[in-house]
Amino acid sequence: MRFNRSITVILISILHICCTSIIVKAQNNPLSPNDSIKNVQLISDARIETLSFLLRNNKNKNSALAFDKAKGNARGSIYSTHGYRIIIYSGTDRNKANKVKLDFMRQYPNIRVYTSYKVPQYKIKVGNYETRDAAMHFYRILSKEYSPCMVVPDIVQINTFQKNDF
Repeated sequence: MRFNRSITVILISILHICCTSIIVKAQNNPLSPNDSIKNVQLISDARIETLSFLLRNNKNKNSALAFDKAKGNARGSIYSTHGYRIIIYSGTDRNKANKVKLDFMRQYPNIRVYTSYKVPQYKIKVGNYETRDAAMHFYRILSKEYSPCMVVPDIVQINTFQKNDF
């Protein structure tokens, strides 16, 4: 019995030494310049790329990044402020909330959709409107399709980039 235990300990020790030497060797071999790195995915905020593009291509005073003194922010910026959104669904059925969200996204692909869940209520909110009047304009369109829906105050993201800024 004692003999088998000694052999087991020796075999485990040899295995440990072999594995350790392989790991050390692998760490001492950095990538050479000829080696290629595959499947690297860089995830960044799209606004960084947009700003970088604008800074490289708009050098004049009338650029998209000029300061708008009337509103107190830069033209061509994205910022958060107090504004309004439209609730098109409020209920406890998760499947129905997802269906309403997908239907809306298919019909209005350029309008942002936000899902929130506060036990036990799902809410689907749409749009980013700085003024109540702008939200009410779209509310009148949506109220024919999504009933009941309502305009609610929220913190919204306002994007002042214009299509022609790019």
